[in-house]
Amino acid sequence: MEIETPEQRKSRYSRIHFIKKLLRPLPRRSNIHRYPLLKYFAGTARKRSYIWEFRRRNVIAAIWIGWFVALIPMYGLQMLAAFILCIYLKGNCLIAMALQWVTNPITIPPILFVQYKIGDFLMRTFGLGKLDVDFAEAVSKSGYELLRQISSLDVIFHIAFSLISGGLLISLVGATVMTWVYLFFGKTGVKAKKA
Repeated sequence: MEIETPEQRKSRYSRIHFIKKLLRPLPRRSNIHRYPLLKYFAGTARKRSYIWEFRRRNVIAAIWIGWFVALIPMYGLQMLAAFILCIYLKGNCLIAMALQWVTNPITIPPILFVQYKIGDFLMRTFGLGKLDVDFAEAVSKSGYELLRQISSLDVIFHIAFSLISGGLLISLVGATVMTWVYLFFGKTGVKAKKA
């Protein structure tokens, strides 16, 4: 093990200071009671330290929780769902809740469109739902025509299942890629630290 030079120590301390500066506004175990909505969960959060830890298993669990909750169309309840799942599945709360911002008001329309197209492709490929109406084309029509075409219960179920199945496939791919990236950079960080 090599002795750390003053330049390396200064570089390491500057990185630590930068990370601490980034994390300062986020809730921690010690100040969660100050946040308006989170104060009701303060007791639960203090008892379960794993929702604040950045250990490998907690981070990977948070990545998977975050991606799956982010792409299920239940906007407005995502943060609460991610928090509850982190408690039960022992994931890092901060990472899972940060991933919910993948779907923000700007990105929701394109994400929903891609989810629908992928889910529709999957359903048509496996013969689970055959519709005469192409929803992507119906959106471009006038409001009355759109409502007339999608008012049937079969169409509503097809759209819902397409969104959910497309979202699950995208979240599976996204979580897998993000886990690999995290593990790769985690290993290179450990190697750089040892060198």
